[in-house]
Amino acid sequence: MKKVSFLLAFLLFTFMLHAQGDEDRGTGLDFSQEKYESVPMSAPILTRSYTSLPRSFSLKPYAPTPGDQGRQPSCVGWASGYGARTIAYAIRNNWKNNKIKINQNAFSPSFVYNQIKAYGDNNCTRGSYIADAMKLMNNSGILKKTEFLYNPNSCTAKPSSYSMQRARNNKILTFERLARWDNPYNLVGKVKKAIANKNPVVVGMFKYGKLSGYGELWTPPSVPSGGGHAMVVVGYDDSKYGGAFEIMNSWGTRFRNGGFFWVRYNDFKTYIKTAYVLIDNAKSTPDTNTNVTTTTTTTTTVKRNRISGEIALRLSNGRDMSPTLSSEAKRNFNIVKAGNNKKIKATYSIDKAYSSGTQFRIYLKSKQRGYVYLIGYGGSDKSVNKLYPFENFSPFFNYTNSEIAIPNEEYYIEFDNKPGQDILCVLYSKERLDINSIISKARYGSGDFVANVKKALQYKMFKGDDLTFESDKIAFKAASSSSSSKVVPIFISVNHQ
Repeated sequence: MKKVSFLLAFLLFTFMLHAQGDEDRGTGLDFSQEKYESVPMSAPILTRSYTSLPRSFSLKPYAPTPGDQGRQPSCVGWASGYGARTIAYAIRNNWKNNKIKINQNAFSPSFVYNQIKAYGDNNCTRGSYIADAMKLMNNSGILKKTEFLYNPNSCTAKPSSYSMQRARNNKILTFERLARWDNPYNLVGKVKKAIANKNPVVVGMFKYGKLSGYGELWTPPSVPSGGGHAMVVVGYDDSKYGGAFEIMNSWGTRFRNGGFFWVRYNDFKTYIKTAYVLIDNAKSTPDTNTNVTTTTTTTTTVKRNRISGEIALRLSNGRDMSPTLSSEAKRNFNIVKAGNNKKIKATYSIDKAYSSGTQFRIYLKSKQRGYVYLIGYGGSDKSVNKLYPFENFSPFFNYTNSEIAIPNEEYYIEFDNKPGQDILCVLYSKERLDINSIISKARYGSGDFVANVKKALQYKMFKGDDLTFESDKIAFKAASSSSSSKVVPIFISVNHQ
């Protein structure tokens, strides 16, 4: 009888653990449209850039064991710090399926929550914003959980100045939002693209009713209710439940499927209010590698610092505007002195002159992660303007072998009624640039537009000898043994009549 009683008690205890409702668990996500839209949105890549995605992809092998936030409203710290930051760090270190190593190096949810929660909330009753968590990790970094322990009953501890110095070693490269506040256009495609490129996504679920229950698939409520909860998307599968995302929660391993659950694509679009992609620094590699052969005394320097890109100007009828490469493109690449003639020397020139009213788009490709900027120069009035990134968009190009259309897939650029030589300048960069400062120097410098831009970038530009240009299209490859080489400016001359 004792064994039977013990078994019944154990089963009842297990049932109660699994039957814990949402009211027994903390959430803690706050929403703000202003705060959300202050975060730059990811680059508006073309729809066709999503078509080659794999049918399923998972970052779960890089995820730590789901933790339990208890009743503390610290879900943002768990999702952003413990979840997404740890996943990105494990990916960077290639710790796939190494759960012991991943858990030992998991990041601290308290480091995040304790610093971003509402000022004066010493009783840990207020939530926080995902945007604030991302900014903290971007600007200040984060400590590991072993360095800054989680206390579900207190949130007043703050890292020391020495701890903040150590945290800087774990800063993320950047972060972006994936959709507009009230228009989650192609949100599913954007989240899938991020996951397939090994970038974890932190989402904010809103009025979801109830998450707890049995089985791995979440069923939406008949009547939407409740507040907000932050979690991490770790995978997707187009075949599972008709297409669904796998999400990591912060209510422990007894929640649903070991702490994870699935949400169908359509339900995801309905109940996800905010979505942020976390982008970590790439695994560091040396810029140069010197090899000495045993048969000769020759030292060979292998160029490891690389960047490449491609640009196309395409008319509204679908035809490309044919370019010609300047015969002096490489020789004059680093010359910053303005020429004596009135015509500005560009890297490429468009063969045909086009009349006012002609419509076209600019298509930008990047072969690697980096930053892309576009500046326009009007020859008739010598105006200089930033054309990309648009307001509230990120200059960071996070995806390889993808394209951006400028202005977008629905609209065109149209030649105005001021004939003359216009110049388009595309900047491909390995680091974030102060584009407003560059535009100011291009606008008010003593030389012509091309010379002014080169002068503003002269200490960061790849050398002409490091570059290879395509002759039949606007494309380049650059490789340097110098780590100071960061930027390739491409100037395209367009005449309209």
